[in-house]
Amino acid sequence: MPQHIKRLLLTFAVVISLFLVMRFLLVPKSFGEYGHYRGLSLAENADRPLRYAGSAACGKCHQDIIDEKNAGYHAGLACEGCHGPAYAHAMSADSARSAPLPDSLKLERNTSRGYCATCHELNPARLKIVSDTTDLSMVKMIEEKKHGQVINKETNLPYACVECHNPHSP
Repeated sequence: MPQHIKRLLLTFAVVISLFLVMRFLLVPKSFGEYGHYRGLSLAENADRPLRYAGSAACGKCHQDIIDEKNAGYHAGLACEGCHGPAYAHAMSADSARSAPLPDSLKLERNTSRGYCATCHELNPARLKIVSDTTDLSMVKMIEEKKHGQVINKETNLPYACVECHNPHSP
C-alpha cells in the first residue's frame, strides 16, 4: 500500500477517534432518552422556581386595569411584558389586603422614554399605523428624539411618555 494512503487512513482513524472521545465527553448521559432530546432537562426545568404568573393572575386584583388594557392598543400584551415577573407579587396578593406589600414584592413600572421606544421607535421594516385606523395589531411608531420633547422645568428633562399617555390605553 502506498505511503500517502497509509497516512490518509491514519489521519481518518485519529479524527474519528477524537470525534468519538469528544462525543462521549460532551453529550449528556440522558440524551436520546425521549428521542432527540435530553431527558434530564424536564426535571431541571420543573425544579426551577416560578417567576411569571400570567395576566389572569393580575385580573384577580386589577380587573379594572385589565379591562382598560384589553379595550386599547395594548390588548394583546401580557402585563409582565412591561411590569416584569409577577409570580411572587401575585402569590402575596391575599396578604396585601390587610397590609401593603413590601418593596421586594412590588412590580417595577419603567416609565422612561427609552423603555416605551423599545417597541414604539420608528422602524421602517414595520407597517406605519394610520391615525384613524382601528386595526389594533399594528404598532404605533414615533421618533423618540423628536416626539413630545416638552421639557419639565423641575428636572430639565423631557417628560416621560406616561405623563401624556395612559400606558394601559395609550
